[in-house]
Amino acid sequence: MQTDEIGKRVKKLRTEGKITQEQLAQYLGVDQSLVTKLENGTRNFNVTMIDKICNLFGCSEEYLLGESDSYIPLLFSFRSNGIELEDLEGIATMNKIAMNIQYMNRLTGDD
Repeated sequence: MQTDEIGKRVKKLRTEGKITQEQLAQYLGVDQSLVTKLENGTRNFNVTMIDKICNLFGCSEEYLLGESDSYIPLLFSFRSNGIELEDLEGIATMNKIAMNIQYMNRLTGDD
């Protein structure tokens, strides 16, 4: 998949998750202008960014990279006047645990 297509998926995930570019930039540890460039396809994602984005939005690398269109978002309820970096890190951790449980269930045939 082309970099611009990956960027479009990231933007879609971000906007559907009601997360701003600034919040995503903080979570990734980069400048907001880099998030704009990533979403526009003018800059490439590194492995760490891909991993963090997948954890935050509860999607597989295959989905993010366009190798699969299968994506069932992990739903959570979050109410706050503002999502802080710690909130995003907590969400990513919970999603990673949930995705690992789903993976283990598929391996054992318990899904």
